[in-house]
Amino acid sequence: MSKNMKPLLAETVLFDEVLVGGGRWSKIIRKGQVLRIVNTEGTSGLSALFYNVHERTERYNAADTVKIQYNAYLKEGKALYSDMGRILMSIVADSCETHDTVCGYTMAADVEKLCGLGNYQAKRNCYYKNDFDNFLVEVGKYGMGRRDIMPCLNLFADAKIGERGELIFREETVPAGSFIELRAEMDVLVILSNTVHVLSTNETYDVKPVNLIVYQGEEVAADDMCVIDSERSERAFVNTKNYMKQFIQGGKNV
Repeated sequence: MSKNMKPLLAETVLFDEVLVGGGRWSKIIRKGQVLRIVNTEGTSGLSALFYNVHERTERYNAADTVKIQYNAYLKEGKALYSDMGRILMSIVADSCETHDTVCGYTMAADVEKLCGLGNYQAKRNCYYKNDFDNFLVEVGKYGMGRRDIMPCLNLFADAKIGERGELIFREETVPAGSFIELRAEMDVLVILSNTVHVLSTNETYDVKPVNLIVYQGEEVAADDMCVIDSERSERAFVNTKNYMKQFIQGGKNV
């Protein structure tokens, strides 16, 4: 497991910005680029959606991601699968190994039940956001809508399934400075919502900022840990690479 972030050469960094608590964010990450997310203050839960840029009906599939890898708890060496059996992004570094594939996103009613009515009239620009509304705004920028929002991945969220099938969520187990790096295996639209986790018990809406860095990664080696994770992952990487050839050879861009 990667405990320390590798230093980056300035010329490889494409952008570096901060996503504030309650904020939303979206960006197209091209094949071979890496999204580094640094949880600078140890906030718990950063909800994420992933789409194939060229065909946005292909998107992150939580069930297939868990089923194909026989693992509900993602970590370094694992990947995020689409509903077409291809790989959207792979986890090339992870200091945390605490990511929730099960619980989903918050709705306005969830946040109001936990934190009270923090609407715009009362809080102005600090009003309490929720994941669904954040996602709805961001997907709308790309011509999508309500029906395109699927079960999300919650990064930096310590949610486990107990022996009786119950969900167990621990709020303060993610240390400040934790990070994860996601390498794009195809051109991917990434959408993030930085709000409270759906199982949070923190009534103060104390959501901390995270740092987002995109840099140009190295070419994927034949013995890359994500590629050789299993025979299934090897096939998925081949399928994804073959799929992307049509856009590389055709010079298609969006």
